[in-house]
Amino acid sequence: MGKRVITKLKNPYVSVEGSYGGNQGWFKNIENARKGKTIEGFGCGLIGASDILLHLLGTTENVLEKNAVSNSENKSAGNGNRTASKIDYDKYVQYMEKHFFHILPKLGISGVLLAWNMNMYFLLNRKKIKEITGGRYWARWAVLPFNILKRIKEMLANDIPVILAIGPGMFRKNKLTFFNKIEGTDGSVTFRPATKTKDHYVSVTGVEEYIDANVIKDGKNNNQDNDQGNKTMLEISSWGKKYYVNYNDYLDYVKKNDNFYFSNILYIKKK
Repeated sequence: MGKRVITKLKNPYVSVEGSYGGNQGWFKNIENARKGKTIEGFGCGLIGASDILLHLLGTTENVLEKNAVSNSENKSAGNGNRTASKIDYDKYVQYMEKHFFHILPKLGISGVLLAWNMNMYFLLNRKKIKEITGGRYWARWAVLPFNILKRIKEMLANDIPVILAIGPGMFRKNKLTFFNKIEGTDGSVTFRPATKTKDHYVSVTGVEEYIDANVIKDGKNNNQDNDQGNKTMLEISSWGKKYYVNYNDYLDYVKKNDNFYFSNILYIKKK
């Protein structure tokens, strides 16, 4: 049967009325149509950064300045359980885009700017962050390729979600596969392909390492499709849903289609 080692966030990840993290597609029909179209098409980094701060601080009210989100009847939960109403989440993300994580049409936001503006938020709100989390935080873009998985697990152990970039792979058509996980009553695990993408940020919320295991890769129970031996799957949030990425597939994608500057992580260290 093999062994499974799981590294996860200590607290449940952000949920917006039952979602698994935020979804840039929700902003398509906001009042500012041009801004909504930009967020829908290029706002994955904005969503990832906003969700990190919401996860760390518990509620949109904790993240924002007082009264930055209007007092609606559908108020975000105030008990630190990292949930938000759709109304408040929309206003929250638009506020964060305006003040910290501004995105440009057809460009989005770079990893360097994600780190820069995350550090700006950490600096301006250091007292509040210390009171709520008991620590201070510092961000930088990109780590050495052989340290990516190590740093992901370090951040998860400190209850910090990890923004992972799947680079643009310029002039390449290949994309990275996302999987759904199906667990059988007999303890079997199947990872079934769900979608493919590139030029996208996702948030890593867990790492599942299968050691000397027999994990069905494509939903077909035969030797050709089984992945025997060691296998590492990243649990991710993307478009408000939970998916899984095969870490070796990710490394292969970067080596063949991109580079480890555009495809890397936002490393946040807790002090």
